[in-house]
Amino acid sequence: MSRRKDNEKRKRILDSAIKVFAKTGYSDARIQDVAEEAGVSHGTVYIYFKNKDALFMSIFQEILGELIQYISSEIQKEKNAEDKIRRIISMQLDIIEENPDLTKLILIEFPRSGNFLNDSNTNVLSRYIDLISDVLKQGIDEGIFSIEMRTEVTATMIYAGIQGIATRWILDGMGYSLKAMEKSIADILLNGLKSFVKA
Repeated sequence: MSRRKDNEKRKRILDSAIKVFAKTGYSDARIQDVAEEAGVSHGTVYIYFKNKDALFMSIFQEILGELIQYISSEIQKEKNAEDKIRRIISMQLDIIEENPDLTKLILIEFPRSGNFLNDSNTNVLSRYIDLISDVLKQGIDEGIFSIEMRTEVTATMIYAGIQGIATRWILDGMGYSLKAMEKSIADILLNGLKSFVKA
């Protein structure tokens, strides 16, 4: 099998696992369910993933890692920190709305896992929070964000705030558009970031 086909099959298994874990929950999901969803044999899944736990954690580490890399690349197209913050919010809301199964896993199933806070997972989260923190530091250097800000804490609050919005969206049955809320969310956040900047 070529490397390309091998990677495609592995990605198909990961995508299928997202659907299965979101539908049944991690504890009730079976490798056989994932295999059937992916259209592969039970044994094929074990070629790529040691066990159900390894498959589950790979979703967080690999899929989220790719999304963070994508966001990092895209925000570099924006020149100033304010536009970068707006772009981060826009992209994160898009990802949440376009990937509801993945969102459910991140917000509900992953925290339930006893192995969630391992070094690999915390490194993924740290990369995203550091990305936001770097933009905040840029905004301070540009004179548009408060110099009194603790960037790491504020970046964590921004991440957690958007996750909270996603949680409310899921609890409400995902019956409205997050995209429609994008500007108001960004405006509220940016007004707070600028509130202590002296004229």
